Amino acid sequence: MAQINNNQARESIAKIKFKLFIKNFKKNWALFRESKMGMFGLWAIIAFGIFGALSPIVLNILDPNIYDPVTGLDSRILSSKYITDYLSTQNIVKGIEIPTAQIWVYSFMDKGEAFKTSMENVARNAQYDIMTTYAPDSMRHFLDTIADSYIPAKERLYFQNGLSELINAGLIKFSSITSPKDVGNRDKFSFQNFSELLQKIDHKTLAIALSPYADSDEVSRVQLWYRSLNRDNDQAVEEFNSALFGQYSEDELKQAQQKVIEIAKSIAGGDTAAQLYVQSDQQLAEVIENEIVDVSDLVNSAVMRLIPELLVLAREDEKILEQLKNSKFVNLIEMAEKKLSNLNDKNIFEQAYKKAKTEIENITNEMKSIGIDQSYEEVEKFLELYAGMQLAKVSVDIGVNTRAKLENQIAEYSDTVHVGFVYELNDIFKKIAIARTMMSKLLNDENVPDAYEMLGSKVIKVLSDPVTSLMAYAFGGTNKLSKVTANIENSQLDDFKRIDIVDKLKKYENKEPIEAASFLIGEGDINEYIYQRMVDEHKMSLNDASKWDEIATKTISELSGKKTSWSKEFAEKKLVELFNTLSLTNKIGVGHPLPPSRWHWLGTDPVGRDIFVQLMVSTPSEFVLGVLAALITVVIGTIIGTAAAYYGGVVDVIFMRIADIMMLFPSTAFLIVLSGFMTMNLFKLALILGLLGGFGGITLVLKAQALTIKVKPYIDAARVSGGSHGYIIFNHIIPNVMPLSFLYMMFNVTGAVFSEAVLSFFGLMKVRMSWGLMINTVWSSGYLGSGNIGAYWWMWVPAGGAITLLCSAFYFLGRGLEEIVNPRLRKR
Repeated sequence: MAQINNNQARESIAKIKFKLFIKNFKKNWALFRESKMGMFGLWAIIAFGIFGALSPIVLNILDPNIYDPVTGLDSRILSSKYITDYLSTQNIVKGIEIPTAQIWVYSFMDKGEAFKTSMENVARNAQYDIMTTYAPDSMRHFLDTIADSYIPAKERLYFQNGLSELINAGLIKFSSITSPKDVGNRDKFSFQNFSELLQKIDHKTLAIALSPYADSDEVSRVQLWYRSLNRDNDQAVEEFNSALFGQYSEDELKQAQQKVIEIAKSIAGGDTAAQLYVQSDQQLAEVIENEIVDVSDLVNSAVMRLIPELLVLAREDEKILEQLKNSKFVNLIEMAEKKLSNLNDKNIFEQAYKKAKTEIENITNEMKSIGIDQSYEEVEKFLELYAGMQLAKVSVDIGVNTRAKLENQIAEYSDTVHVGFVYELNDIFKKIAIARTMMSKLLNDENVPDAYEMLGSKVIKVLSDPVTSLMAYAFGGTNKLSKVTANIENSQLDDFKRIDIVDKLKKYENKEPIEAASFLIGEGDINEYIYQRMVDEHKMSLNDASKWDEIATKTISELSGKKTSWSKEFAEKKLVELFNTLSLTNKIGVGHPLPPSRWHWLGTDPVGRDIFVQLMVSTPSEFVLGVLAALITVVIGTIIGTAAAYYGGVVDVIFMRIADIMMLFPSTAFLIVLSGFMTMNLFKLALILGLLGGFGGITLVLKAQALTIKVKPYIDAARVSGGSHGYIIFNHIIPNVMPLSFLYMMFNVTGAVFSEAVLSFFGLMKVRMSWGLMINTVWSSGYLGSGNIGAYWWMWVPAGGAITLLCSAFYFLGRGLEEIVNPRLRKR
């Protein structure tokens, strides 16, 4: 019964305390509302809190590649204003010529690397007909476009990597001997191998086999090796040299060469240390023509790039790994696993998984674009289709007969790989047909691309026509066109002072874009006979052309062009899309910083990051830093202040002298020096500021308040009733000191935020993004110098204003609370 009464008593006391708290709160709130400064500070802090709390939601909605506060660089071109106001002359010229040049490269995609080299020479030499002064870099973007857009050469680099990895791992064994002269190639046949060869074949047969190549470097090396092995037999050396330059029948040559190749291959075997190269069209053609490796090895080399990505995905989906182990690519798993980083590390795995997912999605979408709908969840089929597509890309320019031979080998190996090969090669043929149709219309010559070398610089000159006609029509009659022409005419770089482009812009002004411009937006009238001719040439050497008959019929029905209905609004939209694509693919770049716009409410910084997003993402960290530092200050200051007041004597003297020192201590200078000896992050800064503040001036104020409480009658009553020192301090003194403690907590937040801003400005903080770091970026980029501070106001005003406003808000809130808490200022 007594226990029940005690519980009821405790409940009654708790209810009384709660009611007193509510009563005091209402009373103090009514007093606080009369303070305009306090209310302003409170509402400002609430606004900042909501602003910061929304940052995770906003970042989930926005594109992280553009709006990430640290790495999100906005390279988009979202309106014509970007073209007329924010692009350099160099980027405008590139934007005019590269879109057509990219299509132009497709027009000679199947002609081989020798023809590609001749087109590079055409581009280099065109400057002398186009530019009025010597401008060595004026055609550089054409050379870069050829290198970047010539698919076979780019894909062969990846293919080479896969092939080399398999050879080095011993999964592909081959003999590099494909011709008699290879016995003199040190990369394929060593001196020791040659010595062994002479023991198995007579020197006359060797000389006959080498006679067609007597003037080559390889045969010269054979002569040197033969002389070294016969130093004491001058007659043998003379007989060999004489036989080397003799005349022989076709049958003699054939028999001798077959014998030399057969024996040389047996000596070199599959254990040769020589590497197999497929980086050029001739090297790949040699591998295919001489069947140096099996087609299955080519397929494995093609998919080697993709196996590690699937293994990463397999950590989340065990079925993928199970299917890989049951596929024909099982022998590649162990090798692919060695290429992976430590996926047990969560951060590494997350990045690897994201990359793998993106890569697989891109390939799946590429398959869909060429007419194949296949999920990666059917692993073996997906890999085989991918292998076929890759083999089509690397072989498109190796010659019709050799390419057809490769397709015949693929068809015998796997029908699925064959499907991937045919669909990808057909897509390339279609793009080549589109490109040749466009170039035929631009040049008024149907003999494309064979006429390029004869036409020379004229080919380069016409590449600017489609976009200039589109731009002149879209901007015609407005100051936008004047800005573009003035930009080019007044260029400080002679390499891009393209008067020929200016003349075309004036010539095409307000005229409907030329017919070739339609190809830039995928609506050109395509010549289907160009496509059909390529397919027919390819089919001539195929064992089975049934797949081509089926896909060609379907493709021709889809090739019919669309008549473009031009309007200025439509033309401007398509022009912006063209420039935007070039910018996103890093062919041209937007000039940053950009002023505020409807896409970037507070503009962008010098490296293209959104100011508004940086401001929003920085807000939570500023709040956490300020509040954490203030809490540490209050806890330490309250305990020390009350202890000094309660115990007095030595305790009081020690803590008060420490407080005096802290008040005179140059905290900002100390933090700058300290950051040179340690990595300063937000938590460490909050802790240091809390310690400096806790042992400082707040101790004196709270001690004075604690002294007034210490002499109250209820403290004596608690002491008489047997209360310990700890009980009295924590249950009677500290609760009565707390209102003043929290008041000074408000003032400490401002100091913490300001200190972080100073350290970040000097680049001394390890923080992802903060307001001080935003100002540091502006300063280090030179935009806070004389003459720029007003012109680029949007880069520093938001961060500086946020620091000022948040610090002011906490200060005003503190002043409002002070009128309630401080007895001297309390309103009656």
